[in-house]
Amino acid sequence: MTFLPIVKANGLPMTIRPLRCIAGPGLPLPTRPTPFLDDLTHLRERHGEKIVAVDQESASIVGALGLYPDRDEGGTFYHLAGLEATPDARAAGVDALLLEEAGRYLGEHKATRLKFGTSPLLTTNAGLYVTRFGTRYRWREGPRTPDGAPWPYVACECDFDDPLARPLDLRDDEVEARSVLAWREGRPIPRAGVAWSGPLSILLPELSSDSLPLAVSDPGFLSVLWETFHALHVHGYSFAWFDRLPARGRPPGAPPCFYVMKKSVAF
Repeated sequence: MTFLPIVKANGLPMTIRPLRCIAGPGLPLPTRPTPFLDDLTHLRERHGEKIVAVDQESASIVGALGLYPDRDEGGTFYHLAGLEATPDARAAGVDALLLEEAGRYLGEHKATRLKFGTSPLLTTNAGLYVTRFGTRYRWREGPRTPDGAPWPYVACECDFDDPLARPLDLRDDEVEARSVLAWREGRPIPRAGVAWSGPLSILLPELSSDSLPLAVSDPGFLSVLWETFHALHVHGYSFAWFDRLPARGRPPGAPPCFYVMKKSVAF
C-alpha cells in the first residue's frame, strides 16, 4: 500500500493512503451522504470502482477517483468518472496518488487505458495528466457554455503502458518565439502572420478550476483562446506535450505554461 505524507495548512503532518470502496478491502462507509461518495450506486451498476484517499489520522476522505469499464476497437478501457480532492490534499499531490492507484487497478483488470475529457485551458490538469502521466490530448469541437459560446475541450487517453513522451524538437528558449499567442496585461492576442509549419507552441497562464471562471469572465478571453485552438486544429496541428517554462530566462510578461503543438502525420 502506498502512503503519502502531507503537511496540512496548520503545519501538522498527516498520512494519506488510497482505499477501494466497492471491491475492497475498503472503508466502513457512512450511511448518510458524504462528499466524494455520492456516485457509488452508479459505479457498482457499471462494475466500476471508487478509490478514495484517506487521512490516516482523522479517517476523513480527502480525495476520490471513480472508474468503470467499457470497450472500443482497441479492447477494454476504463472511463474516469471524476477526480476530486480537498485543496490541501490537491496541493500536496493526492491527485497523482489516486491516478497511480488507478493505474494499478487497471493492470489488475488486464487494461491499460483510461479515457476522460477536460478543457485545455485548465493548465493545472495538463500538468498532472500530460506532464506527469503522458496523457494524449485530442481536440474536440462541439461543447458549448450555457450561453452558447464554444468551449475549448479535449478528449484524453492515458495509457499507463504507453505514455506520451516529450518531443525533442522545441527547446524552452524557442517556446515564446514559436507561440501563436502573445499576452499583454493578462489578455491573449493572436499573433499575425503565423507560418503554419514546424512545431508551434501556445502560451497560457496558470489556470485551475478555481481561477478559470474569473479569466473567462472577460468576454474576449474565451473567444480568442477557442479560435486559437480551432485554428491550430484546422491547420493540422495536434497536442504533442505540455510543460511550464523555468522562471529563470522566461521572457518578461510571458505566461509560464505552454503546449507544444505539432503537425499531425497523415497516412
